[in-house]
Amino acid sequence: MKDTRFDNEIDFLLEKACDSIRYLVLRDLLKTPVDKPEMVSLEEKILDQPNVKKILDAQCDDGWFGHELHGNDGMDHLIGELLNAGVEKEHPAIKKAIRALVTPEIAQNHKNWFHGGDALDKGGRGGNRAVTAQILSWVRYPEDSPLIKEQIELSLEHMSAAANYDSIDDFSVSANGKRFYKPNARFPGANHIAMLAATESWRTEENVNTVRRASARGYELMRNVDEYITFKKPAEFGGGFVGPFNYNWQALTPMTEEKLLSIINGPYNFGFAFWLGSVTGVPEFMPQPTGTYELLADMLRRGNADELIPEKTYRAFRQVMGKEPTLRKKSAKKCDLTYALLRACFGKGDR
Repeated sequence: MKDTRFDNEIDFLLEKACDSIRYLVLRDLLKTPVDKPEMVSLEEKILDQPNVKKILDAQCDDGWFGHELHGNDGMDHLIGELLNAGVEKEHPAIKKAIRALVTPEIAQNHKNWFHGGDALDKGGRGGNRAVTAQILSWVRYPEDSPLIKEQIELSLEHMSAAANYDSIDDFSVSANGKRFYKPNARFPGANHIAMLAATESWRTEENVNTVRRASARGYELMRNVDEYITFKKPAEFGGGFVGPFNYNWQALTPMTEEKLLSIINGPYNFGFAFWLGSVTGVPEFMPQPTGTYELLADMLRRGNADELIPEKTYRAFRQVMGKEPTLRKKSAKKCDLTYALLRACFGKGDR
C-alpha cells in the first residue's frame, strides 16, 4: 500500500533537495528503478558532489578506504557514507573496496582491526569479524560466505538466549561501578540486530518467531535500564574493559513531544541525531514505537523542523545524518531535516 501522507514533502524534496536526497527519495520511497534515465543522470551527479568526490578521490590504489577498519577514517564509515549518499553498491570503487576487504594480502597492509576488536570477537560481542561482516551485508555479499554465515548464526544464538532471561543480572554483572557482560553470556547487541536486519537467509518461520519473541523480551528487560554495559576482556587480551556495540533499546519506547524537545534542546548536541538514527533503523522484527512515528509525522507535516531545531543541534545532526553537501543553499537545512524525518516515519504509523 502506497503511503500518500507525505506527497507535499516529497514534492518539496524532489524540487529543492540535493541530488543525493532526490535519488534516495525516488529509489527507496517511490521505488523508481535505478536504470531509468533520470536515475542514471542523478547518479552521475551524485558522483560529482564534493562530499562524495572527496571520498572517491582518496581511495587507495589497492581499493582500501581510509586508514583503519572501523572509525571516522575507517572502511565502515567511508563505505557507509558513499552508500548513504546514494552511490550504488555496484559502483566500481565500492566493488574494489570490498575486494580489498576480503583479500588478506591487501587488508593486512592496512589497519584492518580496531582496539579491542579481537577480544570482542572472542566474546561474541562485535569485533573485527563482525564489522567486516556488517560491511559485506550492506553490499549484499553472498550470505553463504563463511564470515556472514558465522555472524548470522552468532546473532541467532544471542537472540535465542535473550528470550529466556528474567533479569539483566542473568547475563551481566554489576561490580566496582561498572556493569559488564558475564563471560560467554549471550544477549543481542547492535551488531547482532543489524546483521539479522540486513540478511535474508536465516528467515525461516521458526527463526523469525524466535527473533520476534527475543526482541520483545530484550525490550522488556532493557527499557528502563540507563546503565552502559561494557565488556571485560579476557586475560589473554590483557584484561581491562572495552566498549561493545550495545543496542539502543530505549529508542523503542514511544516518544512524547515534551521529551523530544528536551533532547533537541539538551546539552548533548548529538542526542537528537543518534536517537533519530536509532528510530529510523528499527527492523521490522523489533517492537515498533508507533507513537514515535506518529509524532515525527506530525512534526514533518507542520513543516517547521528547521525552525524548531537549534543550529548547534543541526550541525551535530549534519555530521551523523546530513545529506546536503553544502550549507550555502538557503533550503539545505530544511531539506536535510525533512528527508531524515520522512525516512524515519514513511510507511509507518497510522494512515
